[in-house]
Amino acid sequence: MTTFTSQVYGCIRDEDYAKAIDLLQDRLNEFPRSRALLSLCAYCVYHNEEFSRASELYETLIELCPEVEEYRVNHVQSLLKSGSFLDTSRAASSFAAMTTSTTNSQRLRLLQAQAEMDQGLLDASIVTLSRCLQDDHEVKIALATLAYREGKYLKALELFKTTIKEAGPQPMLSYDMALCHYQLNNFVASLELVGEIIDASKDSSESYLVEALNLKAAILHKTKHADSAKQTIAQFTENLDAVTIHNDSIINIGEDPSIVIQKLEFLLTSSNQQAFPPETLSNLLTLYTSHGQDHLAAEAFQNNKSLAQELFPPDLYAYFEAVTASLSCPDDAIAMLESQITQLASLVRAAQKGGVAEAIAPVSIRPSTAAKKSTGPTRRPSIAITQKENKAVGAAKDVDALLEQFMPMLCFQAKLYWNKREYSRAEGLLQSYADCCGNHDAWLLNFGHILFAQDKFLECISVYQLLMKSHEADLLKLPAVALANVCVAYVMTNQNETGEELIRAVETEEHPPASLENGGDRAHSCIVNLTLGVLYCQKQNYEFGLDRIIKSMEPFERNISPDTWFYVKRSFLGFAMLLANQSMCINDQFLQDILCFFAKAEAHGNEVLLINESSMTATVALEAKQLRDMFNEICA
Repeated sequence: MTTFTSQVYGCIRDEDYAKAIDLLQDRLNEFPRSRALLSLCAYCVYHNEEFSRASELYETLIELCPEVEEYRVNHVQSLLKSGSFLDTSRAASSFAAMTTSTTNSQRLRLLQAQAEMDQGLLDASIVTLSRCLQDDHEVKIALATLAYREGKYLKALELFKTTIKEAGPQPMLSYDMALCHYQLNNFVASLELVGEIIDASKDSSESYLVEALNLKAAILHKTKHADSAKQTIAQFTENLDAVTIHNDSIINIGEDPSIVIQKLEFLLTSSNQQAFPPETLSNLLTLYTSHGQDHLAAEAFQNNKSLAQELFPPDLYAYFEAVTASLSCPDDAIAMLESQITQLASLVRAAQKGGVAEAIAPVSIRPSTAAKKSTGPTRRPSIAITQKENKAVGAAKDVDALLEQFMPMLCFQAKLYWNKREYSRAEGLLQSYADCCGNHDAWLLNFGHILFAQDKFLECISVYQLLMKSHEADLLKLPAVALANVCVAYVMTNQNETGEELIRAVETEEHPPASLENGGDRAHSCIVNLTLGVLYCQKQNYEFGLDRIIKSMEPFERNISPDTWFYVKRSFLGFAMLLANQSMCINDQFLQDILCFFAKAEAHGNEVLLINESSMTATVALEAKQLRDMFNEICA
């Protein structure tokens, strides 16, 4: 027995709880009612983060030893950690009524209050906390947490400050204060506190280091210090929790959006005990829609509709409802959007006049806990792709926040008209809101695209030039398709030299070659070459132009996308029409080059989804095969 005991306690000392549990379980098979074995096993299981199993073991101990109040407290705490909030509330309330120890009764009430907060029952939590001894520091922390959950960040901050003065500095309280500053957009103060926590930490296991680094990364991301945010999140090398995985994905979204989508899908469907951050679903749906995968967005939305109702603000929920409806009935989706757009537009216009600071929706960056519903301090915030500001930060921020709600809906309705090829209606829709969002990048981009689609080249040049002027310090931040459109528009209006100057400017920004050697983004280089090809095709020099287009797609796995393919197929279809009308000839070698190109596009385009004019989903591979068959038939 002495050897067994020393082995178990040795494992506990080394924090090898899994091995200790195996040893204890073997002995429990022989003595299933042993209090000592059950108690020690429950302790190890709890510290191994198997909280549901721990609650079951403590429940057995309560049956064996009903007089030991500590087992009741541990049972309730295990239930809370497992996310069983309703069971936690019931058990805590029941046990507190029969507990004789003031200390244990206080602990049970605090656990009950926390479970009620995690269920969103803030009024019930207030009542429960009122039954506690008010001079307890834990009660004051709980009251501060409650104020935070209610969105009273200044009140929460003052309560945390008071507790620190009374109880002394603690990493947890410093982090809570930093989180309050974060929600109030006091980023400098938040970073100072975060820096103190990081400096005081010895290694990655130090208390609140992970939380502090995540908060620092979130602040840097929100204040558009992308490189610093990436460096901060890169400090995590192993044992990544759900919030860190989520934040790392969003911060590095520019590297490979498909990988980010895979990670968010994993978090959303993961069956482990650690729940995903609240922003996971909205970020995943946003990524689907921004990459033309509306059907996947609709499927994920339908599969998680109750969760969306719980987590999404009304405008975001309405937006994804419209996305879902658009797949079967675009007209219904347009009708759903119109009322939302009209309402939000009036708020934007009023806010621009300084009238509706109170109209701001709740912030969309919420601190995450082990439970999906929990929104209180002591956890690191996760990052939302679309960020909305707190209403206390002033009128300018209010307008920005409202525009972030408004623009996706407006642009999506314009897209629905686009899909129906009702370009004039899309143009009219955007034009009607030019007064309140005509300087917004998304409005300029979409309005320029719609004018371009109608061959209104001079008008679209004016719009694109406004967009380029606002990004003249870094043209590569603009979508490559906008640069391609304006270059084509220059050619079509006999401004060839201006188009070539723009191409040279893009090449200059994207190079020197060192940026490519280090894995730099080739998307704009691809578009530059593609645009050159389009220019020459417009001039009827198809052999040179199509050769340039073919080269622009190398390597296929990186450069084929819905945007680039649109210009590729447009040029080849123009050439095919001339061949079919016998207005142009093609030599055998050039035909083979074209057929070989289509074969490569077919091989690499299976996963590149497109939306065609009939709103049906297609792929690059399918359209490449159709083009290859067309050229074979024309040239037979």
